[in-house]
Amino acid sequence: MRQLLRAGAQLFWRPSVDDQVDDELAVHIELLVRRLQQEGLSPEAARDAALRRFGDLSSVRDECRTLAHDVEDQMNRRDFWQDLSQDITYGVRTLRRSPLYTVIAVLTLAIGIGASTAIFSVVYAVLLRSLPYSQSDRVMAIWNSYQQGGTVSHTAIAPPEFADVMEQNRTFDQVAAVARSTANLTGSCGPGVACEPERVAGYSVSPNLFALLGTEPALGRAFTSGAGAPGAERVVMLSHALWMRRFGGDSGIIGRGVTISGRLRTVIGVMPAAVRFPDAPVGFLGERGELWVPNAWENNRGEERGNQYLGFLARRRPSATAEQVRVDLATISSRFKSAFPDRYNTTTVSWGLDARPLRDEMVGDIRRPLLVVLGAVLMLMLIACANVAHLSLARGAARRQEFAVRAALGAGRMRLVRQLLTESLLLGAFAGAIGIAIAIVSTRGLIQLDPGMIPQLDATRVDGGVLLFALLATTFCVMLVGLVPALRQSSTSMHDAIRAGRGGAAQPRRRIRSLLVVAEVAMALVILVGAGLLTRSFLALQKVDQGFNPGPTLTFAVTLPRARYDSAAKMVSFHDQLQQRLGSIPGVEAVSAIDPLPLGGSAWSGSFHIEGRPSARGQEPPHGEYNVALPGFIGTLGMHLVRGRDFEATDGRDAPLVAIVDERLVEKYWPGEDPIGKRISSEGDEGPWASVVGVVRHVYRSGPRSEGEPQMYFAYRQRVQTPLSYVIRTSVDPVSIIRAVRGEVASLDADLPLARVASMTTLESAVLARDRFNALMLALFAATALLLAAIGLYGVMAYLVSQRQAEIGIRLALGGGTRDVARLVIGDGMRMALAGIVLGTVASLALARVLEGLLYGIEPTDPVTYVVIAAMLAVVALLASAVPARRATKADPASALRA
Repeated sequence: MRQLLRAGAQLFWRPSVDDQVDDELAVHIELLVRRLQQEGLSPEAARDAALRRFGDLSSVRDECRTLAHDVEDQMNRRDFWQDLSQDITYGVRTLRRSPLYTVIAVLTLAIGIGASTAIFSVVYAVLLRSLPYSQSDRVMAIWNSYQQGGTVSHTAIAPPEFADVMEQNRTFDQVAAVARSTANLTGSCGPGVACEPERVAGYSVSPNLFALLGTEPALGRAFTSGAGAPGAERVVMLSHALWMRRFGGDSGIIGRGVTISGRLRTVIGVMPAAVRFPDAPVGFLGERGELWVPNAWENNRGEERGNQYLGFLARRRPSATAEQVRVDLATISSRFKSAFPDRYNTTTVSWGLDARPLRDEMVGDIRRPLLVVLGAVLMLMLIACANVAHLSLARGAARRQEFAVRAALGAGRMRLVRQLLTESLLLGAFAGAIGIAIAIVSTRGLIQLDPGMIPQLDATRVDGGVLLFALLATTFCVMLVGLVPALRQSSTSMHDAIRAGRGGAAQPRRRIRSLLVVAEVAMALVILVGAGLLTRSFLALQKVDQGFNPGPTLTFAVTLPRARYDSAAKMVSFHDQLQQRLGSIPGVEAVSAIDPLPLGGSAWSGSFHIEGRPSARGQEPPHGEYNVALPGFIGTLGMHLVRGRDFEATDGRDAPLVAIVDERLVEKYWPGEDPIGKRISSEGDEGPWASVVGVVRHVYRSGPRSEGEPQMYFAYRQRVQTPLSYVIRTSVDPVSIIRAVRGEVASLDADLPLARVASMTTLESAVLARDRFNALMLALFAATALLLAAIGLYGVMAYLVSQRQAEIGIRLALGGGTRDVARLVIGDGMRMALAGIVLGTVASLALARVLEGLLYGIEPTDPVTYVVIAAMLAVVALLASAVPARRATKADPASALRA
């Protein structure tokens, strides 16, 4: 340490060039003064004459300083590049002499750097990179917020609520509404493109939506302020993806008409490729937009306030703060409660308008899983660095005599440290380059593995920000891997080198290696516990009875365009014919249809009324999930009929209204009563009333994580609507009948596209995709961490055995048994492993809260998981220690003593 301080003092407090120039000029002036004095001048006259000969002393001093600085800079640069070239040349030569060490160290670091860079690229794209809108930092999503107990839920906005907020707010400079408007696209297409009917994700939006977001069309123009009003021209804007896929990127599409859901609309613009609003799920707006049609939603003020189906975006004024927005919405909420007390001022539920940043809405609940995976992969990188540090320390021990000799020949400690750090930098450079290549390949693989639940994942790329992270990660690894070994090895004295040559082993170095192993095991246990908990959670999700049997079934959605199916009779006739035709396909056992489809990604909920139980003033009426279905839906979906019957063909428009409810609705509103014959209504306390004819088990329609609300099913023939999702139960592979299904639909309506064609098992898999993805990623990192920790423990034990050959030889020569030697070696390894297990368990318990929101059916402190993981690590540690122990028992005492 004293040598380092001395070297630093020489570096920072050496005489400056300016002082040296001043001293040199003073010497020359003094010599000239003395010579003039010898020629007979007085001291004063001699000094004046000398100064006159030198001229302007300041200019001379500046010129000399400039020359001196230039010379010094040139010498410093020459010395730097010379030394660096020598260090690099020697470092490359040294690494080439140890190819096994070099390859293992580079690949180990590359795995850690590559994996962490790949995961960071996802985190950067999803959480950090700006949205493709210039005003996105001020855009907020407005929701109806309901709080009951400790549960807070957000729902859509009704058109009259949107109109009122639009008029009354004081903190927004623009507001816009968005509604789903999924459309059938038929007719027009580009050259060379098959003009098949296509179902696309469309949205009905306020004309100023894209102006609010701060983006413009890449081709054509945006909506005008009057677009979407009654009597205005029917226009549409296309996404870049739809324009390329359907119209072949033809710029002549502007001004042409396309048929959307049976109506002709004029294409006025194409949005940039990066804009697909909603680019990621924003509440119930889940699908990325492919076309947008204008609608002046503020004109729908006359609709029911309970008819909530709009997404609401607002752009905060530049001068307004988030707190001012909160106060503004609270004021508007108070006005709503005063004006409509039956709707908003209830005693059972706390209601209010809530605003959330658009980015937070788009990120959703993926933030925590991504950060958990990033934390795991950073731990993996640390384990990789610790492993390479092991190798560097072991390799440095073999080079002690080399360092001692170089020090004896005059090499300073800083020179040795610089040389060792240069070798580490070379390893880091090779590892960083390979790591970036691994990151690029891994990023593409992550995009391919996308479960469809990670927003903006397809925008993931290795760009400048990601490369900067890779550079920082590489630098960190180099410093961690190289600095401590470099300082350790550069301090080797001749006395230590002689002792090392005689078989001595430095105890401090053993402690460093032991601490590294303990840290590796601890970090590996943390990752393994996380992977174990997520895996058990995923298995628990798979065991949940979702209330129906998913396979083998084929599902698809059809939406009848109102332009051609303008009456309930036409819609019912179409579905009657289609259900009959589909049932005649070979291999089909049952056919029915329902909306919304379980696991289909959508839901429909609202208030309802029970006959004989009018809602009291200020009390929230009963609330549940609505469904409409064709006859036979219970058997086709494999649902459980608890009592009563399914819908029948006789449950038509002229028949008494009927409904089927689930067990939870019965338990909540008719506990201990027979629900058959009870009557409910969706329109008010005055009816019309639907009689309950059946009870089914509750269906987890959004997957096992979401229990949902009590459920009601109404007969489609009595409650006709345009969208329906068909379910076909088969005795063959469901995929094999897709062509026949398309043919039967086309035979009834050639312009009607099928949407979301998939087997029910595929939908079930998609619902669990995020949990599967999280568990898979963490399990992969955990397996790698376990392998690296085992290698690290093995390496340390093998090294310690080699360093203790003389001690082992003496033990064996004095009569010690091989079992004693094996017990000694294994005991050392197990002590390090157990210390790491204890430390890792404590760390895992401290970090358990991070996983709380990601687990299902299992606690973050689940003792079974901790015990199994600890036992598995202990077994791996035992195996990693057993190999060096076996080698130690086979040592020849005579040879060991001569070593």
